[in-house]
Order: sequence, then structure tokens, then C-alpha cells
Amino acid sequence: MVMARDKKPISFSFNNTERCQSRCITCNGWKTPSSKMEEELTLSEWKQILYNLHNWMGNYQFIISGGEPFIRDDIFEMAQYAADLGDTVNVVTNGLALPNKLEQVLNSAFTNITFSLNSVQNPNIHNASRGRDDAFQRTMDSIQNLNFMNKHRSGHKWKNIFLSTVVMPTNLSEIRSIAEFCKIEGIGVSYQLMDNGDAFSMAVDTDSQIYGKDTKTAALEAIDEMIQLKNEGYPICNGYPQLKAFKVLIDTPDEIQNIQCMVGENNFAIDPYGNCRICFCMKPIGNLKHSLPQDLWYSQEADEVREHILNCKMNCRLLNCNFK
Repeated sequence: MVMARDKKPISFSFNNTERCQSRCITCNGWKTPSSKMEEELTLSEWKQILYNLHNWMGNYQFIISGGEPFIRDDIFEMAQYAADLGDTVNVVTNGLALPNKLEQVLNSAFTNITFSLNSVQNPNIHNASRGRDDAFQRTMDSIQNLNFMNKHRSGHKWKNIFLSTVVMPTNLSEIRSIAEFCKIEGIGVSYQLMDNGDAFSMAVDTDSQIYGKDTKTAALEAIDEMIQLKNEGYPICNGYPQLKAFKVLIDTPDEIQNIQCMVGENNFAIDPYGNCRICFCMKPIGNLKHSLPQDLWYSQEADEVREHILNCKMNCRLLNCNFK
């Protein structure tokens, strides 16, 4: 698949570190050897990449993720540099590094701040998914304290705060309570369905069905509840096409291949070492320490990955990469 020269990416995700305080079951980044993590891009290298991207894209929007992005103290300078260029900067965090940085976050260049939280009622559910016993309380404190400070400060533009919740067999009964929590707090939520290991690098048996016969009915009911809550005006950010696709994956998984994966045409992702991907699950198309972003986007390597995407059978087509 050859990319037209006037076609540019529309979704940008920059991973500034794989270092993390959590040991999540849905991520293998924290397992990266420390010797490899020492090769992370420097702040000056990130700035050069941001400069090159802005020269190509003009004003655009991107998200910084990790690992845990706030482990790097220079994240604030990185975000401010991009904002000074005219770009919009968002971030995803586990909240564990924020208790002493809340004022800094509120005064930062970030527009949207998304917290990863998988439960609001049962701390054990979130803690188990994050691989540490204190994750729930520390993340919840960061969310509520930041949100309170955000609402009660004057003279500054409010930050937009969201939750990102991975929907698992253990938290299917919490769909409504999570939405109600967000409505009370005045924040949004985006649900992401855990699948059989294509969308996430999970430490689970990927040969078994995450939503087998024991949980299939409950999972379908949970998705119906998401749709109902969205109809009722709860702050659910998922669009209806994505929620309906969730049902297809659980109810008739063979039909999920009928949903076209658009990452090859839309996505531009950078890892902590400068490698650029158009699909998180496939090989890099080059490194931005040595190449301009537009050269990689229109390269033969990128076209080869796009061909693989056209024939790909993985279920990660249900991620927010495809549904905005």
C-alpha cells in the first residue's frame, strides 16, 4: 500500500520512557532491561524531533505516554516547547508520581490529562491490574486532588481530566459506578476492552478466551450498559461505533475482521529511543534521530508495514487508534 504524498497522519503518540512504578498485566514495557532504558532520547533530541514534526505538520495534537511519563522531570519542558511551537499536548499517567507535582501539572502546557484507573469501588481490582498494593489509593488521591485544585483555581484555563479504564472480567460490574464517579467529578471516561493479547501485551494465557462462556454474557451486558449510560448523558468518550465493535468481538469474534484497521493511514508513534511506528505491534519504519518524520512516513519501509496491516487479523483494531 503506497501512501499518497498529500496524506498525513492524524493520530500521534509519543512514549517518552518505559520506566514505570507499576507492574501492569497489560504492559511489558516495565520489563525492558535497564541498560536499554539508558538509551532513551534526551530532552534536546525530543525537541529536535518535535521541531521537525511541527515543520512538517503545522499545528497538531499529540499525547505523551509511557511507561509512566512523569518519571521524567523534563516532561514539563518538553510539553512547553511543543506548546510554544503551537501544538496541543496531552498526557496519560498512572498518577503515582503526581502527589508532589500537582501545581506543576496545573501550570503546565498539557491540555488533557488522562489517568489510568480500572476500578472505583474495589481497590484490589485496580491494584491487581497494576501489580502493586498501593496503586488504587495513590492514583485516586491524585485524580481527586488535581480535579479539586483544577476547579478552584482562578486566573488559569482549566485542564481537561479523563479516566482510561481497561474493561476486564474482574471489573465488568463497575461500568456504571465508574461512569457515575466521572459524572460527579465532572470528568470523562474512555473504556478499553481487554482482548486476547493482540491489543495488549498481557501476562495471561493468550490461547484462552478472555471473555469465554463464563463471562461472555456479563461482558455483553456491560457493553450494553456503556451504550445506555452514553445515551443518558454520562461522560463516556467512546463513540457508538467502537462500543458496537466491542460487542462484535465478544459475541461474534470472527466478524471483527470486517472492521478495517486504519493505523497504517492514521497513526504516528514514537518510542523512547526515537523509533517510529505506524502500528504499535509491528516493526519500526525507521528512527527519528537519523531521519525526518515525513521521510519515514512515505518510505518503502512504511508501505511494507501498511501491506502487513491490510492482511492483519489481530483484534487491536478496536483500540482508540481506530476509534476517535
